[in-house]
Amino acid sequence: MNRLIFAIAAAAFSAGILAAETADIDSGTFDGKVVVEWLDDPFVPTMRLVEPFGFRQSKGKVWQVPEGHIVKGRGMPPLFRYLIGQPFSGGFRKSAIVYDHATQAMENPWDEAQRMFLEASVSEGVSGPEAKAMYMLLRAQGSRWEVPGSRCYGSCHGKTEPLLWRPVVDEAMVADLLGWVRRDDPSLVNIEQRAERAVLDRGPHVFPVERCLIFSGSTLVGRSC
Repeated sequence: MNRLIFAIAAAAFSAGILAAETADIDSGTFDGKVVVEWLDDPFVPTMRLVEPFGFRQSKGKVWQVPEGHIVKGRGMPPLFRYLIGQPFSGGFRKSAIVYDHATQAMENPWDEAQRMFLEASVSEGVSGPEAKAMYMLLRAQGSRWEVPGSRCYGSCHGKTEPLLWRPVVDEAMVADLLGWVRRDDPSLVNIEQRAERAVLDRGPHVFPVERCLIFSGSTLVGRSC
């Protein structure tokens, strides 16, 4: 009897710790089951999704991965692979597949895709601090892009080529941040702020331009919209 009481108490204590770890991270649900087939690629481990799969965030947004999607794992930045591991060998495989599709489709803003991965990894069973550590790495060095139809297409950039880039970061600083996130379990706002400080070159679109302003030569001028 005492053993049963102890086991129940231990389970309740563990559940309380998990709830505290993920208090500031929403939890969603996965739709479907991951069924893949390996493709012959001597250089990059590549899979094809045999059945549609997706993730539904707590606020209702659905990230759908269609049947036939080629999963390459290239959406994860180099530091992620070095400091965390391969995206499809850990306890966040389903989350990595949904994020992989988001980085290829580029239909939603990059920061929303990163937040989705954070929420999905917690839903998959990753602890709060570890999910935040992965999120920090994506926030610092993860792929960034412009969604189709943004005002950057056809103005400062052409309409045909996708706008995709990765920031250049201070790798030693990012490694230190990884230990800080795992140790202190900071808020998501603090993680985002400190991850941005580790970025040395953010790539394009560093300087926001008002919707009704354009450059004429080297002079910024206004126009009516």
